[in-house]
Amino acid sequence: MFPLRLSAVSLSAAALLLAAASTTASAHPHDTRRHDTRTHTTVPALVGGGFETPVVPASSPFSSYVGGQAVGPWSAGGHSVDLTSDRLWDAAEGSQSLDLNGSASGSVSQEISTLPLTSYVVSFELAGNPAWAPALKTGELRVDGVPVKTFAFDITGHGFRNMGWTRQTAVFTSLLKTSVTLTFASTSPGVGGPVIDDVRVRSCLLVLCPPVA
Repeated sequence: MFPLRLSAVSLSAAALLLAAASTTASAHPHDTRRHDTRTHTTVPALVGGGFETPVVPASSPFSSYVGGQAVGPWSAGGHSVDLTSDRLWDAAEGSQSLDLNGSASGSVSQEISTLPLTSYVVSFELAGNPAWAPALKTGELRVDGVPVKTFAFDITGHGFRNMGWTRQTAVFTSLLKTSVTLTFASTSPGVGGPVIDDVRVRSCLLVLCPPVA
């Protein structure tokens, strides 16, 4: 995560927004839309963060998608990714999760709407494909192609029914843009990579957004 340097003008604008607005984040963890009380419009948030669609056919424990294909509301990139059913391993939420390595390193991306002078907290569950080396699975969360968080998961001691899911968080700030593209990308070689599930995004004003370790 890169440090953000704000001018006095930006901080002043943020303070005015704080005085004029109530929180833009939904109180319900599964809500996928946020209401902007400043303009009385609704800003779409990330959708399909649980990777429950499309449904993996019962004839197979996973479905592979190569770069350029749609994975529900996500777009696959890199080489390929595997949408994986809990018939193979336990999901963190629901019944499906996403291996960021299909036959090799892949990624998924989704464009979301953003508001000016607003920060966004991205959280997700992280594990790793326990069937393949290397033991340490690595990847990046990128915003418009720029890494905002690197992540890693060691599969040692874990298995299909003991995935060891951990919650990860990152913060990015939208100063002027009305939309950004979120990308989860593997930086691990080989067949099995980092596995993600239950991706969520919530908003907070610059002066109120909590720091993320």
